[in-house]
Amino acid sequence: MLDIGYLSGRKSEEELYDSAPFRLWTDCFLEKPEKFRTMDELAVILDTTKPTVYRHLNKLKALQLLEEKELTIEDDGEVTKKGYRLRQGDLLKAWHITELAIESNLKRYRETLERINSLSSGEMMITGHTCPNCGEDIKKIKDTQKGD
Repeated sequence: MLDIGYLSGRKSEEELYDSAPFRLWTDCFLEKPEKFRTMDELAVILDTTKPTVYRHLNKLKALQLLEEKELTIEDDGEVTKKGYRLRQGDLLKAWHITELAIESNLKRYRETLERINSLSSGEMMITGHTCPNCGEDIKKIKDTQKGD
């Protein structure tokens, strides 16, 4: 988790193992990957505040390692709360989804850079392309540079 930026490497090993993000990952998601846990449960397990838990949950969600689901809790009547667990209840499946998203993003970035490079070199390019920002169809971008 250090390698992908979820955990900070600035702490001693003991501090790292006692940290909320490490324990959230190991005690809450790796220990029982198939179990959905509410924010209240996570805060109690980690003995920390909900904002701290949300901050670390958001990092894991950004890595696409977690999924959330509406849960019906029956304590004092029926209450609906969000539950969080490792995506598909399995680390390898969750990581595979993350890898697919990264590969897809890198492909799109590469295509965008190739388009920019073609434009800057004065080549003709793109027919039937959809603008990723506004969704508008771009019929054709013509060569605007004349030969020397």
